[in-house]
Amino acid sequence: MLRILALLFILSLFIPFEFYTMAGTVRLEAYRIILIAALVYALLNFRQLLAQADLVDILLFALIGLSFASFWYNHSLQKAIESTGLYALETLGAFYLARLYITTPERFFQVNRLFIFLILLLLPLTLYEALSHHRILHELAEQITGNQSLDYRLYTDDYIRGPLMRATSVFAHPILFGTLAALFFPFAIMLFLRQRTSGHFAGLAGLVLSMLTTLSSAPLLSLIFQGVSLLLVRFWNSARRFWVALFFGGLAGAMLLNVLSNRGFFGLLISYLTFNPNTGYFRMLQWKYSMDDILDNPILGIAHNDWSRPYWQEWMGDSIDSFWLLLTLQHGVFATLFLLIACFYAVFNLLNRVHRFHDAIRWMVTAWILAFLSLILIGFSVDYFGKLQPIFFFALGMGGWARYYLDVDMSPEPPAVPQEPSA
Repeated sequence: MLRILALLFILSLFIPFEFYTMAGTVRLEAYRIILIAALVYALLNFRQLLAQADLVDILLFALIGLSFASFWYNHSLQKAIESTGLYALETLGAFYLARLYITTPERFFQVNRLFIFLILLLLPLTLYEALSHHRILHELAEQITGNQSLDYRLYTDDYIRGPLMRATSVFAHPILFGTLAALFFPFAIMLFLRQRTSGHFAGLAGLVLSMLTTLSSAPLLSLIFQGVSLLLVRFWNSARRFWVALFFGGLAGAMLLNVLSNRGFFGLLISYLTFNPNTGYFRMLQWKYSMDDILDNPILGIAHNDWSRPYWQEWMGDSIDSFWLLLTLQHGVFATLFLLIACFYAVFNLLNRVHRFHDAIRWMVTAWILAFLSLILIGFSVDYFGKLQPIFFFALGMGGWARYYLDVDMSPEPPAVPQEPSA
């Protein structure tokens, strides 16, 4: 059953988001229905969860508890139950689906290959969308369902760069599609460099083309962070003191810059992490004007209440283009700290032991570290809304197999990772 749920969840992520039905005020898409089943399965196998639990599990449950308190304090008990239930679905449901299913290197290999294959399968229509300026998949989905969900601004000249329209594929925004493609780039390039087959090259080229068609800064930033992270993985075991010193030196520099600059460290960082200066300016303003709400509500945030902006800047809109800033704004500083600590614990828990793995699986552990670390970092300039939020937590759960595998199998023999899996 778990295998079926994992397969259906991955496939459901590639269904155009116009396919949904409303259950009261809750929007039910296919992936959410599958996550309901996954969360029920996880609760029914609670003993297995306890056997595999670590600090990440504790912090994720603490995050859910804080979100419940935030919704209750800012709204009502009914709102807290409804919104926290949906939030738990996309966090714990996605996390435990990956944690329970991906328990071997073979399954990790197969899940990555399936994601890459599905992105490659969509490539012809993605290229057509970018070149023809025709969002064909969304328009077909609208005709079938009668639901018009795509933001009208995605059809304007703001999303056209030269001869290309920024491709969304089946997702709600080009950033979501580009971030997803970048997430599997480390696996694709490492697999190609190891085996150098035409099929693996096609998968790698398909990811690169998909990222290029989005004309988004998020995939480029992901690749930059992945390149830097590769140096971290390569030299972490032999030069930990250097990396720790570099981190604290960078932290001191950021604090100094925050004092000396009128825009602050995050304002400067966010404003330069985009291709479009206007986008960077808007994101800088979001950090600037949301800070008073955060300082006034540091523990429980403002939940779904609107954040304050000067009356003359209401043209900014109400969106927050940062996953970490939005989490802090909605549920407080501790919610963000809990999730950040959980993410970095998962990464560094494997980073400290990556040299102990056999070469046949070390590259896969490295690929996950590079991918997820970049996902953490670009979250400061990208909001993981829609399907990308459960993908984030599914990706967090995808790394759990390596810790478990190392703990239960210390033999020197390499695992039976398939060499030429079928797509």
